[in-house]
Amino acid sequence: MSHVLLVYNAGKAEAVRYAQEAARYLRTQRHEVVLADQQTVATWEQLPDPQIALVVTLGGDGTLLTGAHLAAPAGVPLLGVHLGRFGFIAQVEPEELHDALARWQQGDYTLQERLMVQSQVAGERRLAWALNEIALLRHPTSPMLDFSITINGLPLTTYPADGSLVATPTGSTAYALSAGAPVVHPATEALVLAPISPHTLGARPLVLPPTARIEITVGCEATGDPEVQVLMTADGRRHQWLTVGQTIIASAAPFRAKLLVFNEGEFFEKLRDRLLWGVRVNE
Repeated sequence: MSHVLLVYNAGKAEAVRYAQEAARYLRTQRHEVVLADQQTVATWEQLPDPQIALVVTLGGDGTLLTGAHLAAPAGVPLLGVHLGRFGFIAQVEPEELHDALARWQQGDYTLQERLMVQSQVAGERRLAWALNEIALLRHPTSPMLDFSITINGLPLTTYPADGSLVATPTGSTAYALSAGAPVVHPATEALVLAPISPHTLGARPLVLPPTARIEITVGCEATGDPEVQVLMTADGRRHQWLTVGQTIIASAAPFRAKLLVFNEGEFFEKLRDRLLWGVRVNE
């Protein structure tokens, strides 16, 4: 008998209904079920039960990211059910959930490991990790910032921009894509460094090996301006305000997110169907 955590987006009636149906089904199969809404789970530091063998998320990619922050460090597999607007990471549609849970019980699935990124403010012990990206963002009322980049202790460049981010292959189709970074297959072991709205033509996204240690130092000519604020986010949800002169250190996390996959070609299908890869928009 396994324990299963069901995380649902309470703001979506469909997600609540499917979560309740999944809980009833799993209990008939003699599984223990923990049912929790996304907002509650977002406040947890770790899984509430060490016997949890599967985390199921029902909502959009944001709900899945919330589940990944708990499941990945514990080495627990994750099954995402697409009930959001875009759903690029989620693996199954809601009508497929019953079948997916049955296949999980039978061991009829592939476990796809996804690289995660972690960050730490230099001089602090607190770590933040993300399945998509770590981002540094200029406050809207702050002046232009300068981001000085060092890779494995070697100076790379300094560029003026609104921000800078370090993304995983999974995150290459999220914020990094909007920042002009390349699409990277999720099974690739790599990190993507990308400036956000750089005020120069010389700053371009860079794909780095997973062993890279990336240091980003925040600078600003108006250092005496109290309005200068920089926000560090992990997957857009865990926030920390920084000051000019501080440095973050980003690297691959020591653990991977383990996603249940039933269709090996689903990534390419999503490129075609959701990002309209190769579609001629002027027809």
